[in-house]
Amino acid sequence: MRYMSIKTALVFFLIFALNYAQLAPCLAGEKAKKVKVAFAGIKFDDVPSDVRARVLDRVQELLEQESSFQLVKPAEVEKILGAEKLAKFLAQPDSAAFRALAAELQADYVFAGRLANNSRDNRVLLVGTLERYDRAANILNKFEVLKHYDNIGVEMVKFREEFVKTIVPTGEGRSKKLPFIVFGGLTVIGIVALVISSSRSGAEGEGGGPIGDRP
Repeated sequence: MRYMSIKTALVFFLIFALNYAQLAPCLAGEKAKKVKVAFAGIKFDDVPSDVRARVLDRVQELLEQESSFQLVKPAEVEKILGAEKLAKFLAQPDSAAFRALAAELQADYVFAGRLANNSRDNRVLLVGTLERYDRAANILNKFEVLKHYDNIGVEMVKFREEFVKTIVPTGEGRSKKLPFIVFGGLTVIGIVALVISSSRSGAEGEGGGPIGDRP
């Protein structure tokens, strides 16, 4: 009976090993996938050049900080599209234009924006929108901006939380959790079956001595 228990344990161990061998590459593959995000740039109107550069850098930094993103920067987008085509897109970035650009860049998301300086004094007042296009859902989301430049950091925090952090990396969510749930379920079932098998083997082994010893 002890031999049977060892044999049963080995069988279950082999089942677990095979399941893990099949699931591990799948999980590794999902982990390696990144969301392709393109930042086309921002069209500025009456905004000082130093402010333009800082705002562009700030938005790009927010996207670069996400390790799950494969980022296509404005310079790369311009190289692919050409300066004239990119300028035309930034002038009127409607849903159709975003959809066409996302398809051309093979991007999952495209970011762009339009900001103007509506100040009546020396303080730069940025008014406009930062936009995010979701290619899979075909949805264009707009983040409204109305802030003096010296307080733009507050808007950048909100933009990051609402438009950057809400992008779910490929392979995350249910599809990534499912293999763990399946493997966990198989493990629990196997352990329970092993315990039952061992209990039965023990019970059979304690069934009494030879017939000749019985009264």
